[in-house]
Amino acid sequence: MATATVRNVDDDDYAALTEMAEANQRSVSAELRAMIAEQARRHRAEKLIVEMRAIRKRNALKLPDGRTMLDLLREERDSW
Repeated sequence: MATATVRNVDDDDYAALTEMAEANQRSVSAELRAMIAEQARRHRAEKLIVEMRAIRKRNALKLPDGRTMLDLLREERDSW
């Protein structure tokens, strides 16, 4: 596992971090690890959303003129 060292943290910020850690019944280190993990998850999710939107744009469903997705769904339902 990697190790990170943070220097020159503002005293007020560290006090707030300590309060957050205590509220979550964690050490300051555990609170920082949880914060880093959450931000990394968000970053990966944002990247995935961008990729999914690009795929959707490249593979957009092209409906015949005057037709809607609802028309296609009804047709499929009625074909059973």
